[in-house]
Amino acid sequence: MSLWRSALIVVLMVVIVSASSARTLVVDQGKTGAIRSVNAALANAQDGDEILVMQGYYRESVEVNKLVSIKGYGATIDGMGRTTFRMISHGSSISNLTILGSGREPAVVIEGYAYVTGCSIKNSSTGIAAYRGVVSNNTISATAYGIRLNGSAIVEENTISGPLGAGIEVRCNDSTIIGNTVTSAGNAIDVAGHNNSIVSNNLSKSNIGIRLKSAKSNMIMNNTCESNRIAGVYLEDSRNNSISSNMLLRNGNGLLMKSSSGNSIIGNILERNEYGISMKGSGGNMLRANLLVSNRYNLRIEAGNLGDLRLISDPRARMDDNSFNQSIDESNRIDGRPVLYLVGARNISIDKRYGFVGLIDCENITVRNQSISNSSAAIMLVGVVSSRISDCRLTRSEIGLSILDSGDCMVENTTAEACGIGFWFGRSQDILMRSSAALDCTESGFRLEGDRRSRITDSRAENCTAGMHLLDALSSEIARSRILSNREDGIRLVRSHRSTVNENEVTGNSNGIAISGSNQCVLAMNNASGNAIGIRIEQLSGGSAADNTALRNREGIFVNGVRGFQFIGNSISMNERFGMRMGSSSGCNITDNRFVGNGMVGLSLTDCNDNRIYHNSFIDNGSMFGQNAVDNGSNLWDMGPEIGGNYWSDHQVRGNPGDSPRTVPSRGVDRYPFERDSGWRASALP
Repeated sequence: MSLWRSALIVVLMVVIVSASSARTLVVDQGKTGAIRSVNAALANAQDGDEILVMQGYYRESVEVNKLVSIKGYGATIDGMGRTTFRMISHGSSISNLTILGSGREPAVVIEGYAYVTGCSIKNSSTGIAAYRGVVSNNTISATAYGIRLNGSAIVEENTISGPLGAGIEVRCNDSTIIGNTVTSAGNAIDVAGHNNSIVSNNLSKSNIGIRLKSAKSNMIMNNTCESNRIAGVYLEDSRNNSISSNMLLRNGNGLLMKSSSGNSIIGNILERNEYGISMKGSGGNMLRANLLVSNRYNLRIEAGNLGDLRLISDPRARMDDNSFNQSIDESNRIDGRPVLYLVGARNISIDKRYGFVGLIDCENITVRNQSISNSSAAIMLVGVVSSRISDCRLTRSEIGLSILDSGDCMVENTTAEACGIGFWFGRSQDILMRSSAALDCTESGFRLEGDRRSRITDSRAENCTAGMHLLDALSSEIARSRILSNREDGIRLVRSHRSTVNENEVTGNSNGIAISGSNQCVLAMNNASGNAIGIRIEQLSGGSAADNTALRNREGIFVNGVRGFQFIGNSISMNERFGMRMGSSSGCNITDNRFVGNGMVGLSLTDCNDNRIYHNSFIDNGSMFGQNAVDNGSNLWDMGPEIGGNYWSDHQVRGNPGDSPRTVPSRGVDRYPFERDSGWRASALP
């Protein structure tokens, strides 16, 4: 027995009418002498009468203030811009009518406990506005709302299409929404009440299938939500709801939660969504026996607000952010594998294969031999200390490995491939990553954000947008790694003071090594060759670039807005345009570098002052224009007669140093150039 028929049994009739006294009144425009309108029939009706409306087009607005049933036989009722039916009397009903509405008024308003069944409601802004009663088996097309509930009601087996607001809007408590079909709506079902039951509905091609906003203790069960743009089910600021046994297919998010806690997510199937389950700022939920299948990203759990990633706290302190405190057990499965989500675990070694690994507030955990694909973060560490990730392969995820607010952890022999970001470390310290690789990532291969003293060594970043990216990562290091063929920067440091980039091979990138706003950094013994720009240094003070190779780039080294930097012992050769180009920089030492065979100019200084350029070799640069170096005239090209200046392949002198000045176009001068390449070494000068 359907719910609305059950409700009929329990409703007390306001007026008791005997069977012998009930009448049938017939409204028929096509019959001479018959009642011509519904309102005329209603004026003559008594409680308990039945009004049959025969085929025809009736222009009228009807207020049903008697306990009558109005049943159509091919009749169309047009309210002509007003509410077509206003149901006031308890126990009254309308059925099998075509009801036309227009303007802002609802086509049907239910104020008493009345029944609207089997009607076709068209051309209205809102189909039905109900404060109570039963709405069943209707077909509704509306521009704003299909059905609006402002009081407890039963809404069953209706078909609704086209409203830009909501198919069914629930602004009440204790209603039942069961077996409805809603398509092409803003939100198919929109709930902002408590203790409502949303059961066995079919909701598709809308922005959201079921939306709960500031809603509590609702039951969402056995619904099918398919091809909804934002989410199948969306909870926002909602608590203690039950989401169970739903089919969530091909949506933007199967289940999306924001700022929602205490909800039970049980036995749902989430398949072929962009995101299977997404929880943002939503802690304290329970997930059991959910199946996530073939979603692009299966599981996403993130903080509501990460805050300032530059502020490092003690990773051994317990997590303050409740977003990650979830109850998720291994009964949840991703593409056939269980989900591992540990909160507060200690001293565990994990070798079993999982579909997702999350470690929250854990210590001394070892994770080995995982092969995980298609999650927001394949492996996620939050508030973890003294743990190790090794020998894992992480693919096709937004982030391969995510580490937040953690410390003293090691990652080794792990590959992240075809991810958004391969490895992301945020607000962590003393993380060591070695012998690992990020391949074909659409954003950064490695991204350290707000970290301190973290290290990447003996690793590889290839075919990513940015290879290795440090942002606000203080005293960190990239060493002995290969950074190849990345679309933007191979190594990028932004506001990452006192960091070190040593002994890396950085080739085939747009910028090989790019450093900006990062004071007191050290670049040493890197091979930055075959890039658009080998090394790019901007807007910083202090630090050094020593013994690097910049070979066969379009431009070897580019420097802008730099103060007090040391360029020592670098090999800058065979670059297409400039060997080294400096602008708006001052107080730098450029010494013991080799500028060989660069196309336009070996060293160019523009708007620079007080830089000291000495003991460098300028050999056969400027094949295009015949210039080994150019200067604006405010820099020093020698350090006096004892220390001397530079060696110039196009200027012959006697002595190391000699005393025959070499003019540097357009206004510089090296007063004490050298006779031999590296003659300062032969002279054993200090």
